[in-house]
Amino acid sequence: MNPDSSSTAPRIAHARDFDEWRERARQLLMAGVPPPDVTWRDGDDSHDDLFSSPPASAKPPSSREPSSTSIRIGREQLALLRNAARYRSRGGEQARWPLLHRVLWRWVQGDAAATHPADADGRVLHQRWHAVKREAHHMHAFLRFHRRDDALGERYVAWFEPAHDVLDLGAEHFADRMGGSPWLIATPEGGVHWNGSTLDYRFPCPAAWTTEARTAAERANADEDHALWRTYFVSTFNPARLNHKVMTQHMPQRFWRHLSEGDLIPAMEAKARHGGQRLAQESSVGQRKGKALPPGRLPCHRTPPASND
Repeated sequence: MNPDSSSTAPRIAHARDFDEWRERARQLLMAGVPPPDVTWRDGDDSHDDLFSSPPASAKPPSSREPSSTSIRIGREQLALLRNAARYRSRGGEQARWPLLHRVLWRWVQGDAAATHPADADGRVLHQRWHAVKREAHHMHAFLRFHRRDDALGERYVAWFEPAHDVLDLGAEHFADRMGGSPWLIATPEGGVHWNGSTLDYRFPCPAAWTTEARTAAERANADEDHALWRTYFVSTFNPARLNHKVMTQHMPQRFWRHLSEGDLIPAMEAKARHGGQRLAQESSVGQRKGKALPPGRLPCHRTPPASND
């Protein structure tokens, strides 16, 4: 007689965000389902639910099941899991939900090293949280607002394409710095609107927000404020100090196309490589009229005495 396959059939779990993953993972732990028996998927699918088959009460054989129904995890460990969940895996990287599930399973089993930086899983968690913090910094530095003044009044709009889920981190940053000025930020995943006192998040991003933000970004060069910034950027460029590798480390090229000055950089780099590096400033700056100091105003460098005599 064939054994009952319902107890060993793989489970499929869906999670759209960390809170939903946390609830699903809690159910799995309560049922004693180990991570290898679960296939995690992003999003939601009503016809392929977590416990639709087999039922939640059917526990697969496992030599390591939670000893009680009370699942506790430290505040710092929970914050690490939540922050690492913001990371969007790419290529052959492990997806976020299976990694978090394995770490949580180990923690419940009494393996406190699961979240330690020296542990294989813990190291990945910390690396992902570091990458998320870096992406939030990129959003603070490279997001460009564009002023709009129409029937809806004066406001600021921006289009940004983050590599990880940092929209709320960026929104809180700009809410603190923009005061009562209304603005909206649109991304491929979601959007947020600030009315001067409240943040309004929308997932997915409304089509009207996306259209307005992308249109404003494409017309950035026609904006007087951004034209002034482009002039300043060119005038402060120092060809003699050009270092492409260092520059792209601090300002990745994926952000260039949405920066007001982004289209200027390749031409400035090419010019610097073809002789411009001999100068300590942009040639257009050197051609401007300046003031010549008379000989008496030049600094005098005296040779120090050879001895104390």
